[in-house]
Amino acid sequence: MRRAALVAAVCVLAGGLGASEAAAAIKQPPQPKSGPGGSNYPHAGWRVSYGGSGADAWYLFEPARPRPARAPLSIVMHGYFEFAGYEQMYELIRHTVRKGNIVVYPRWQTGITVPCPGPFDIEPCMTSAVNGIRGALSYLQSRPNRRVQPDLRTTSYFGFSFGGVITANLANRYRSLHLPRPRVIFLDDPHDSGLNGFDEPAVDDSLSGIPRTVKLQCHSGADGVIAEPNKANGSCNSIFPKLGHIPRRNKDLVQTHTDMHGDRYLSSSHGVCGGWKGTADAYDWNFCWKVWDALQSCAQLGSYCGYALGDTRRHRSNGRWSDGVPVTPLEIR
Repeated sequence: MRRAALVAAVCVLAGGLGASEAAAAIKQPPQPKSGPGGSNYPHAGWRVSYGGSGADAWYLFEPARPRPARAPLSIVMHGYFEFAGYEQMYELIRHTVRKGNIVVYPRWQTGITVPCPGPFDIEPCMTSAVNGIRGALSYLQSRPNRRVQPDLRTTSYFGFSFGGVITANLANRYRSLHLPRPRVIFLDDPHDSGLNGFDEPAVDDSLSGIPRTVKLQCHSGADGVIAEPNKANGSCNSIFPKLGHIPRRNKDLVQTHTDMHGDRYLSSSHGVCGGWKGTADAYDWNFCWKVWDALQSCAQLGSYCGYALGDTRRHRSNGRWSDGVPVTPLEIR
């Protein structure tokens, strides 16, 4: 049945409700109770610490209640303009930690051009990100009996926007920077602003340093970077061609689309996975968190791979609105 017919049917069943009233009654799909992206959290809380100074500062999040002795490591990078705090990626961080991971969140920026002027010279921000990662890991490792210890063999990297560009470069240079080997990479609408060219010139010219065994997803929203003037070939469309050495079974370029079917629409604009505190929606748990969790499970345990990689139903699905209409599925290219 076509979506228009379904909406009409809902109006009839609702006793003659108008179109706007019917739409207001249609709710987003709830967070799944289990599986990737699900609410079956093994940890009831988290412990937040911070340290370092200036752009080299860091935030650190450990699972708590119960506190494990060791946990996989996730390194999460915010986008441009978050000069302090961790509100930009709050919901993703909280989900990741309560699923049983340590999260390191480098500050890497204290002002619009501090320490780096965007794409014109990314290296100072790269250096600060590395210092933040090292500082947080040193803090944990110097307190083996009081802090959850990171399992560096199971390290995942997540980067949003300019943080996605930094993440791609960090993963590419992990050997020379003495960073943990990336097992998983999730890039959410990576972008260096376009001020110095539209093809993400701040990304390393070659990304051959990223391990071919990595499980990788690069996401561009249909109404995000690639929808802006002259930027159709930016974001993932610029980065993905540099990943030819990674087998197709280990990587995907995906796209979300805005879905306005229900009372709270789902946007594919820049920041699909950037859930500020209290703003998580169905694209978070049915796409971002689902894929992030599944990539990690696939890399570490060989499970849930079909939720994160390949043109599968479970990967494409973003759930259903409360009237049964499917949310616009993920487009996998």
